[in-house]
Amino acid sequence: MNLAERLADLIIFETTEEKDIARLASFCKVKKFLKDEVVFHKGDVGTDLYAVLSGVFRVVIIDDKGDEIILAYVKPGEIVGEMSMIDGLGRTGTLISDGESEISLMPRKAFNEIMQKDFNVSLYLMETLTERLRKADELIESLAFLNVKERIIKYLLESLEAGAEPVDSYYTAKKYTHQELSNLIGASRESVTKCLKILTLEGIVKLKQDCTLVRAPSIIF
Repeated sequence: MNLAERLADLIIFETTEEKDIARLASFCKVKKFLKDEVVFHKGDVGTDLYAVLSGVFRVVIIDDKGDEIILAYVKPGEIVGEMSMIDGLGRTGTLISDGESEISLMPRKAFNEIMQKDFNVSLYLMETLTERLRKADELIESLAFLNVKERIIKYLLESLEAGAEPVDSYYTAKKYTHQELSNLIGASRESVTKCLKILTLEGIVKLKQDCTLVRAPSIIF
């Protein structure tokens, strides 16, 4: 499958004509990354838009100690870097590969041509930007008003698959390391470890080898 065909599979180009995608692809570059390789750093100047072709990337903010706060995960078929592509200013976060992955760099000028021809591309871009701003607002609110215990519970419940049903009053959530959870909720690993012990003693969380069980909200609160 050539690059034009791979780009055509992206949701953002669902209504774009093949010839326009082929023209865009002629200006794009594909780069491969290994686990934990950095695509760009927060503050880097660049106007390329990135499309994830395979693998997963995480958008993070890194503090002075080198600890990460994860702002978002970007999965195959999704785009990232839209803010700098629009305003030409520095990147708002650091983009890191979460494993072996591929990404396509789409130059601003070539992508703008697509937007001028296909309004749905512009609409998808606006929807993506709005969704990420809402999630950023939620993270800020969580950091400001919730303690670490509450943030852990909130994240575990929000990470459940759609339509998940509790079994014996417990939902099954993904198993995270203490470091992963600390990055996801913006807390120190030590605080997460301490709070997980308390949540386990309180019966709100059960830590299994392959998953984490968390009690239904109606029972917790």
